[in-house]
Amino acid sequence: MASRLDDGRTKAGRITLHPLRRKDVPEVMEIERLCFPDPWDKSAFERETTNTFSRSLLARDSEGRLLGYTIFWVAGPEYHVLNVATRPEARRLGIARLMMNRVIDEARREHSDFVALEVRKSNVAAKGLYVDLGFKVIGVRPRYYRDGEDAEVMLVRLGT
Repeated sequence: MASRLDDGRTKAGRITLHPLRRKDVPEVMEIERLCFPDPWDKSAFERETTNTFSRSLLARDSEGRLLGYTIFWVAGPEYHVLNVATRPEARRLGIARLMMNRVIDEARREHSDFVALEVRKSNVAAKGLYVDLGFKVIGVRPRYYRDGEDAEVMLVRLGT
């Protein structure tokens, strides 16, 4: 994956995508804490910078401000999205859609069979985005999250 990818404009303006680097971890953790009730810790993000299965996209505006990120794994025919987050004040501007479209496009280019993810049952906004992108619920992971909430497993098939 290129180290810097310019994907044009969103409602947030011009967004540049690049992979997670160790120096980005503090900024990513700030968004993580704002977005999730059970955030990953610093060491989890640091591991993703060296994990050979891991890929990531960080979305920055034209002034370099981090607006969102996604982390995903590539394992054989599967792309598995681990985390998608957008700074709360930058939501509904197309940033998560831009990142997810990039993940799906990359998976298609690499001839992957599908992209999968888990999402909180209560996360209506995220599920709406994923459905718009072609994902379908294929199962439930009971009590998946630390607080006991179930996760819905969603998948988009990429075959011809």
